[in-house]
Amino acid sequence: MSKPDKPLIYFFLIAFILAWALMALPVAQNYGLLAEDLPLELLLIIGSWVPNIAAFIVIGFVIKRRGGIKNLLLGWTKWKMHPGWYFLALSPVLFGFIVIGLYSMIYGYSPSTGLFAEPIEFLGLLVLITITGAMGEELGWRGFALPRLQSKMSALQASVVLGVLWSLWHLPLWFAGMGFETIPFWAYMLIGISFSILITAACNSTNGSLVAASLFHLFLNVSVNMIENEAMPLLSAVFVLAGVITVALLGKEKLSKVKTLPINNEHQIWVQTT
Repeated sequence: MSKPDKPLIYFFLIAFILAWALMALPVAQNYGLLAEDLPLELLLIIGSWVPNIAAFIVIGFVIKRRGGIKNLLLGWTKWKMHPGWYFLALSPVLFGFIVIGLYSMIYGYSPSTGLFAEPIEFLGLLVLITITGAMGEELGWRGFALPRLQSKMSALQASVVLGVLWSLWHLPLWFAGMGFETIPFWAYMLIGISFSILITAACNSTNGSLVAASLFHLFLNVSVNMIENEAMPLLSAVFVLAGVITVALLGKEKLSKVKTLPINNEHQIWVQTT
């Protein structure tokens, strides 16, 4: 039996403790324990960067690997990949349109939020979700944690573990009075696990590109914002189907057609060769 991966454990503990401590403020306000109005958007921006910060802390103070943080940041320089991955990164938005169409056919009305009707508002949202989830989290989840997990288990197992933990990491939002409480958490978790499978396939097929990971995350957030919360169970079904197809096409061991995963197993990091 392999020894516990202490850096990985520390990463998850720091990511959860810091984020949940920060989110305790809006949760307390929602339950009337704080009278002041909190800057929720600022808290979300700061909180969303916690996974990246956790990775920096572990690399700098636990692993203490020279150049480790620089190596992590290099994942954002991997723009050279098959153009198809840029197109596939948009797939969550396609899923959103599929859900709008199916929901309209089944229930007779559209669950669309009209996200694209106001270009200025959409642009503002796009900027916000780019600097939060898309860039704030992926250095941690997919840059640091994913290669370490895949050094110990199959790509599918690593994706499921990361998808579950990623979903649970967001749990305080369901108690903060920000509208998340109307989303069935089981549906959100299914989306998280399925999304994790898709993004692992992207990383494994693009030499660990965090550009691909960030784009997938960005358009996941767009898809979630383009439909009403009542349609989230249907969106989760579409994501699960996409995840199943991905596993069937690419295989559960690597979730990719590459001969060897682009992971340095000695240091449990993405390789930097192209």
